[in-house]
Amino acid sequence: MQDSPLHDGPGPDSEPQALQLPQVLVLGTGGTIAGVAPASSTATGAGYTAGVLGVEQLLAAAPGVQQHARLQLRQLCNIDSKDAGPDLWLQLAREVQAWRARPGVAGCVITHGSDTLEETAYALDCLLEPGEPVVLTAAMLPAAALSADGPRNLFDAVRVAADSSAAGRGVLCVAHGRVHAARDVGKERPARIDAFGSGERGPLGFIGASGLRFTRQPVGPQAVRVALPAAALQPAWPRVELVCSHAGADGALVRALLAASRAGMLQPPLQALVVLGTGGGTVHEQLQAALDEAQAAGVRVQVVPRTGPCEGGEFDGLNAVKVRVQLLLQGLALA
Repeated sequence: MQDSPLHDGPGPDSEPQALQLPQVLVLGTGGTIAGVAPASSTATGAGYTAGVLGVEQLLAAAPGVQQHARLQLRQLCNIDSKDAGPDLWLQLAREVQAWRARPGVAGCVITHGSDTLEETAYALDCLLEPGEPVVLTAAMLPAAALSADGPRNLFDAVRVAADSSAAGRGVLCVAHGRVHAARDVGKERPARIDAFGSGERGPLGFIGASGLRFTRQPVGPQAVRVALPAAALQPAWPRVELVCSHAGADGALVRALLAASRAGMLQPPLQALVVLGTGGGTVHEQLQAALDEAQAAGVRVQVVPRTGPCEGGEFDGLNAVKVRVQLLLQGLALA
């Protein structure tokens, strides 16, 4: 992991006009937006390797962004987001917290892979107080692909992070000209450029030639705030697993997890299960019997719909992976 100090990004920072621009931190973590494909697949972006280019190279492909902000750049890692883990959430939260503590700064942009962006966004929404904008962005095509979407998404993300009207709205995601709330956003169309959506609620707003325009306020319960552990601590994350109910589900996987946990083969031991239920959250009777055994053994069981986000209650608006994020963070707070 690269751990270079903050440094001035591209742009005429020495000119008086530039010095009046808002200061925005850009944190690079990799993903398709930083991916490179072979020259033979430039048109489609097929066969690319995620997390190759550094954040400086990404900004260089978004000309004109310096007209909107003075940039500070930091490359935290360069990975495919399918390989991201909870420790990255803590690292990002600490970087944002340190940035916000500096005088006179604006927002922060995080370049991220699209596959787990919704998990990182919601985790940060729980770990950070509302304040200066925190904006995640991604891409569906690698940087060298024909009509790559990364440069425009990054350009728009910087504009949102630099705009004071975006402050206090929680963590945001910017892609394809839309601004999404961390609670709502999901990768809904994995084979399309406009991959991200916010379900029935729709985006919070839009960013385009006319600037940033919010069309609604965030709704649903406020994110559950979890205190950010001190950097010197090495937190032990709890084990929260996903299980799916389906035709013929017999509970064997749940019993195997329980047996492994009791035998000490699972470290950390099983603490909670998020169950993707059929319909509005129903569970096969044989799987339910195994879940009852898990609850009797002290494992928390939370059933959510596999068809979409929860409706009502403490997890209102959250899909299954975000319910898991919340239980992970709650377990971390109790450790």
